[in-house]
Amino acid sequence: MEIEEMIQGNMMIGSLSTQASGNIYSSLDSNANLKNLNCANSNNLNLGNKNIFFYHEQNNNIQINNPQPPIPVPVPIIDIKPTVKPKKETQKEKEIFKFTFPTNQDYISFSGEYINEIYSNLLLDEKNLKPLYGYIQNQHDINEQMRAILIDWLIEVHYKFHLKDETLYQTVFIIDSYLAAFPILRAKLQLLGIAALLISCKAQEIYYPQLFELIDITDGAYIKDELVEMENHILKILSFNIVSPTAIEFYNIVSRAFNFDQKQYFLGKYFMESSLIDYQMIKYSASVIGVSCAYVVMKFCGINNYKCLYSKNVVKEECPQKIIKEAAREICHLVKNLSNSTLKAVKDKYSLPQFLNVAQFCEQN
Repeated sequence: MEIEEMIQGNMMIGSLSTQASGNIYSSLDSNANLKNLNCANSNNLNLGNKNIFFYHEQNNNIQINNPQPPIPVPVPIIDIKPTVKPKKETQKEKEIFKFTFPTNQDYISFSGEYINEIYSNLLLDEKNLKPLYGYIQNQHDINEQMRAILIDWLIEVHYKFHLKDETLYQTVFIIDSYLAAFPILRAKLQLLGIAALLISCKAQEIYYPQLFELIDITDGAYIKDELVEMENHILKILSFNIVSPTAIEFYNIVSRAFNFDQKQYFLGKYFMESSLIDYQMIKYSASVIGVSCAYVVMKFCGINNYKCLYSKNVVKEECPQKIIKEAAREICHLVKNLSNSTLKAVKDKYSLPQFLNVAQFCEQN
């Protein structure tokens, strides 16, 4: 099914609408974008055989003359009642999916034995998060387009350092959480981006870029002390609440549940990373984004059991079908607009052979 068909006949809202589709893509020069942002453009103790515990049983040869016979103790009468078999505990929560795990796919790794519990806990953690959408109105020196330029640049940096998918989504969450709590000058926006990336790396990665490497990718726009100071300020403002459920976590579980092949899996990741760029997508929760991207893949590739995604166990929304379809339409519209955008990081990344050229495949179909 073509993306064009999925968005036909539906009026879009916000910066993804047909009327405002150029909101975050107005600049024709990527260098100008970075200049507007004031960002540089960057390509048992061992005790031997000793036994420290000694016990000697002593025999004092004590004899008792004329021992008294033991006092007889009456045997109690025990009322034996028939045993009642305990009732089997009913399953408290229905399984979200019935998982079948292929053995020849190793591009996702998680424990299938506990996957329903993991998914349920992700939804519970997500429910406790404060909404972030709307903060841009309180930012007087930056706008949606500047945020889009920053995220597009961070996607390129993330890929350059070969970091985990979760690190990218956590970085964007930290940026949005900080901007929702504290105003920032545009000259410090790129500094916020690399500091958020550093924090996310420390939470998610084993090996991650060093401070001088992060400074280098800004072409020396900042110094080490500024980066450390910004890192500390972010952690203070957010009270160290820097980890949250991300769209990639929900998508990984759903894609495995429906046995996506590798091309379908990368296609959904392409849709998700595209959604990171647009500020308007913050109004949707991470579960909705992840599930909606899986929904688009299933519609696009003709997988017919997509209606299973409408269950209330999949996204904690009052009208899951409505919200999933709405988010899916906006994602499709956003991906379509990438063709005419100067923000090329996502499209260029998923046009590479290691991602099976899914960006080109999407355009051709």
